[in-house]
Amino acid sequence: MNSTVSSVGRTTVKRGADEERKSTARSGQDVGGLEALLDYAIAEGAQMGFGLFVSILRLARMALKEETENIKSLASQTRSSQQ
Repeated sequence: MNSTVSSVGRTTVKRGADEERKSTARSGQDVGGLEALLDYAIAEGAQMGFGLFVSILRLARMALKEETENIKSLASQTRSSQQ
């Protein structure tokens, strides 16, 4: 059995504006889905009386929201510096 190994170097690929918008839209949908999942888990946990679990999920949701805002801010700063 012969096996071949090929090495691929890292290359920087410049994305077009259209592709960047699609990528941003996908990430927004992913974050929205995760927020919905956390909201559902928080509601179910509260209904079942899992106070600590609910508190941890709320902290996770706050961290997700904060990180999303940071990424949006960084993206807008990058866009304005490129222009």
